[in-house]
Amino acid sequence: MKDSKLRLVRYQAIIIGGGHNGLTCAAYLARSGLSVLVLERHESVGGAAISEAPWPGWTVSEASYVCSLLHPDIIEELDLPGFGLFLYRKDPASFTPLLDGRSLLLGTDSEANAREIGAFATDDVAGFRSFGREAERLGSIVFDASCDPNASFERLAGDVRSTFEGPVSSLVERFVRTPVLQATLATDGLIGTFAGPRDPGTGYVLAHHYAGRALGEQGAWGYVRGGMGSISRALAGAATSAGAQIRTGATVSSILVRDRRAAGVVLDDGSEIEADAVLSNADPMTTFLELVPARTLERDFERRVRDWRCDGVSLKVNLALGELPNFVARPARGVAAHHRATIHITPSLDYLQRAKDDAALGRVSAEPMLECFMQTPTDATLAPAGKHLLSVFAQYFPYRLAEGEWTPARRDAAADLVVATLAGYAPNIPNAIEARQVFTPLDLERRFGLRGGHIFHGELVPGQIFEKRFAARTPLAHLYLCGSGAHPGGCVSGIPGLLAARAVVADYSVVRG
Repeated sequence: MKDSKLRLVRYQAIIIGGGHNGLTCAAYLARSGLSVLVLERHESVGGAAISEAPWPGWTVSEASYVCSLLHPDIIEELDLPGFGLFLYRKDPASFTPLLDGRSLLLGTDSEANAREIGAFATDDVAGFRSFGREAERLGSIVFDASCDPNASFERLAGDVRSTFEGPVSSLVERFVRTPVLQATLATDGLIGTFAGPRDPGTGYVLAHHYAGRALGEQGAWGYVRGGMGSISRALAGAATSAGAQIRTGATVSSILVRDRRAAGVVLDDGSEIEADAVLSNADPMTTFLELVPARTLERDFERRVRDWRCDGVSLKVNLALGELPNFVARPARGVAAHHRATIHITPSLDYLQRAKDDAALGRVSAEPMLECFMQTPTDATLAPAGKHLLSVFAQYFPYRLAEGEWTPARRDAAADLVVATLAGYAPNIPNAIEARQVFTPLDLERRFGLRGGHIFHGELVPGQIFEKRFAARTPLAHLYLCGSGAHPGGCVSGIPGLLAARAVVADYSVVRG
């Protein structure tokens, strides 16, 4: 894919960054007939949606790990299945073990769900169903707004705005009262967010995570065969087949500005490449404060960028296991249903709030929230025979620590805490670990370009969503934002790239008259 000899001196569109949104944008622009160049600083495309082999025989989705929000129109219009994309639903959906030996397993089987929930509280069976309907309704509202560049938070119905602005705890407590069920449902309002379940704005985060329809059903989540890198490879295939060029190992140092408009890019080797339009897949702070030359943008806009909330709290730990985790709450000799689910370490809302409150003081959570995924029980090609990959997404591990910075020793200590926490539920895990890979928020920033280690390019809460998020069109003429910092925000959806491509095509048509 690396192309050191560019066929054109000037392009109609240059895209900075080959993450999934940039690749989506490239595919649509090339299909519209524009000459397109994607510049990616790493030797492989995909950004955080990648599959790598950190250990021989293993394929690891190093950063992003599950799929739901990839827009179905993008899948169909770009024929991503024709380029190797295959999704399968994660079912059961969630498994939450408790230290007292009980557990909760939820999936698509309503009768099984009733038995699981009824073991805790029979009244919660109906409440859980009602919650599901409400979460899907809210997710559908977000889905409908996601492809609307003029989506307005203020135009939403009053009850919807109130739910989005409120804490996710209020939403789940409206329907169910069992602590472990409340916490399991609330996690969708916390992922990637520097907020606890009782903090405002987390109601929207939950709705955002119910907005996906990639698997044909509102809010359903699934795995990608071959890992998340299969999405990026499919998008790259769609882009190059339409005529886009992708150049890896090419770092953009700045955006060329001439006559008060973006006119191309400068690479770190000093070479310049001109373009009619420049699109940045980087986060807003990197784009506007580092790539755009100083004193180009209005002070008020720069102030808005500097005030952007973009401090991450996510720790990613990938564990190569020589055997399956054996949970005390649900022992099994071989692969069982709960191994295919999201494994939550989330016993109660109070537990989750304490974890966040630790981070608010600049400390790692003493008892972290864990979301664990094992794709190998359904895709055995990702690991050597008989072995399994356990991917752990942990919160809250703040980017900014009260004392000192993230060092290799602190990284190891954080991973040790995650493993020790898991061992309380599955004691065989520590001795089953053959290798591990750890990304602190600082590592996420350095490796994947996630400013502040924030997986969404900035908080996804009211005040930073809909019209308050950055738009595809920027104050600098001919410069567009196509990454997750633009509406509708983060998760692997491709929609910011799609909206940016639409804006460029529309503007280009006007310019050409």
